[in-house]
Amino acid sequence: MKNRLKELRQLHKWSQSDLARELGVSRQAVNGFESGKFDPSLDMAFKIASLFKVALEDVFIYEVKNSMQTLVERFKNYFGFEFGYERFTEKAINAVKFARNEAARSHKSQVEPEHLLAGLLADPTTTSARLLRVNGMTLVIETNEHSFESCENPRFSRESKFVLELALQVVRLQGKNSIGTEHLLWGLLRLAETDKTSCSDLFQGYEIDLEALNNQLAQTV
Repeated sequence: MKNRLKELRQLHKWSQSDLARELGVSRQAVNGFESGKFDPSLDMAFKIASLFKVALEDVFIYEVKNSMQTLVERFKNYFGFEFGYERFTEKAINAVKFARNEAARSHKSQVEPEHLLAGLLADPTTTSARLLRVNGMTLVIETNEHSFESCENPRFSRESKFVLELALQVVRLQGKNSIGTEHLLWGLLRLAETDKTSCSDLFQGYEIDLEALNNQLAQTV
């Protein structure tokens, strides 16, 4: 599969060993990705795009249609042109609506991961809110009768789209039809693991047991 991985690596002045270390794989694996000898997993593809801070299609999409391009197109069709709620549970819809309203209230032009986290905490009855609080998240979110209405419609940042795409990935792997709040939380945790720079403040300041949270979440998704 043709890709821009070698070009992006060289722009960062990294060797194959440097990139392998960043991705947590062998140098031989990086060589295989670059040469097209074998394709990275979907999770690894997202990790590569996140590392270089570019869109997934900016790494793997070339003029010739390939398996990765087909997969990205499925994501876009699944979510709609920008974003659609057809595949989300009611509580997940409320979480995303709250996140959008919170971004607008904070005078942000895009929905960031911290807004999604606030959305997951806004309804204390959700699985995600319960797991976060049980494991040390003490942030209290103020809500009112308009909190879960579609008042604002800012776009999603690159990092937030990454979270949504990961949530979709795990739902597809499970053969389920709907994305719940637990899948959104799973996506946030994976983002925090792969992009520590942009998510450095997401869980800071809270004595949250991320290992326990991951283990408990794995039993629900």
